[in-house]
Amino acid sequence: MKKILCIAFLAFTVLSCSKNDNDEAQAPSIVGKWQFTQEGSIVNNQEILEPYEHSPGCVKDFSEIAANGALRDHYYDLDCEETIDIGVWTKNNNTFTITYADNSSVTGEILLLNATTLKVRFDIGGVPYLSVLTRIP
Repeated sequence: MKKILCIAFLAFTVLSCSKNDNDEAQAPSIVGKWQFTQEGSIVNNQEILEPYEHSPGCVKDFSEIAANGALRDHYYDLDCEETIDIGVWTKNNNTFTITYADNSSVTGEILLLNATTLKVRFDIGGVPYLSVLTRIP
């Protein structure tokens, strides 16, 4: 009997030392604060990106994407006056849709989402538009 308990204990110990399911890499979350860093388009299948132009001397434009589906885009004009566009967002696989308070909406394809970068392609009036944002800690 003692031998059976010892074998059972060893088997349990070996099995419990296997890979932990919680160690699996989790997909990065879109939820957070994101600063606009680049914008551009696609021409002849080539991305053309330029630095995003923030108003000099002001807080840099950013977007807040909340877990409850709320979205707030913060923009600052040349006088550093803030404008906030409020909306809601949904994400389904790589499709990202924003609907603003005035009921206008835009749907984009997430091209890159990792711990630090969010790159989205929107087609606006049939023209591809790229927006690159960097996560704000």
